[in-house]
Amino acid sequence: MNLIILRTNLLDGLGSVERAISENTNLAILKNVLIKIQEGKINLISTNLELAIESAVSGKVIEKGEITVPFAIFNSIIRNLNTERVTLEEKNKKLVISADNYEASIHGQDPKEFPIIPSISNKDACLKINVGDFKDALGSVIIAAQYSDIRPEISGVYFHCFPGDGLTLAATDGFRLSERRIIQKQTESSAGDISIIVPLKTASELMRMFNNDEEMEMRVDPNQVLFNTQDKKIISRLIDGTFPDYQDVIPKQTPNEVLLDRDELINALKLASAFAGRANDVSMRVSDNKKFLEVYSADSVLGENCYRVPVKLRGDKFSMIFNWRYLLDGLKIYKNSEITLGVNSSDRPVVIRDQNEPRQVYVVMPIKS
Repeated sequence: MNLIILRTNLLDGLGSVERAISENTNLAILKNVLIKIQEGKINLISTNLELAIESAVSGKVIEKGEITVPFAIFNSIIRNLNTERVTLEEKNKKLVISADNYEASIHGQDPKEFPIIPSISNKDACLKINVGDFKDALGSVIIAAQYSDIRPEISGVYFHCFPGDGLTLAATDGFRLSERRIIQKQTESSAGDISIIVPLKTASELMRMFNNDEEMEMRVDPNQVLFNTQDKKIISRLIDGTFPDYQDVIPKQTPNEVLLDRDELINALKLASAFAGRANDVSMRVSDNKKFLEVYSADSVLGENCYRVPVKLRGDKFSMIFNWRYLLDGLKIYKNSEITLGVNSSDRPVVIRDQNEPRQVYVVMPIKS
């Protein structure tokens, strides 16, 4: 193996595969990156056996081949070089790194010992989508996901694609729920009916790795999923289980609604957080004259505060207690100035909506008083 590559290109590739490098002390090779040249392409590959990432980087290939070396030392050397042109060559199972005024050799391992990266057998059925649209939707739901040993089925993001109905993403941690629909005209699908749960770590990597102006393909097998663009791939195991039937949680009707300024409520919650207790609890109640939503918090040691947000009320007054962090997360996913809070009763889920974003819904449970 022999190639010449620009340092910035190599760093970009190493940055992409870094998150799948494992710290598994029982299988040391999982701490390695595989450098593989085939068909004129330079590929960097890493895996932790749950997630595999492959990044193609551009460079001049002199001789094809492959080698696997410890990621940490290789990345450290490339990061600290002060020259742009770098030569990588495999000699006697060592990776020789050469630059203008520098040379190093890293002991490699037999690439045959590197775990086999699984391939997707489903070559035909695929969903195509613009990365920017996909990341915008994924970012609005991933905030509601949380890792759970007890309930692994909620430790990820639910993907549901039905022919003619676009793609729906949803996530919940049992206390809040976020759902986002990507309409049919934003997708191109030959994948049929898909219902899968993508692990939270994989979803986080999708947010980080792909560029917004690319097109992404998604292919699914019974136990794994592939996301790929022109030069990057993520292959991940799927979470085994059934995602909760969350549609029953979303209130179909809310007799009591307040229309208010989103930014002002965000500011009120941030101020109230200074006096919130360990449960991050803040009280929200409609004032007696029905013109304000009073955001109140108190601490027996620190004191108390109250912020009055002007509202337009439809229905009856209400008073509820929320985890301010969960409420704030829901407000941040919307972009427009006005939002509505839909309420049934003080112990039922509250739905946050924006009339200009009908494809997005966020539901949060109040804290029982």
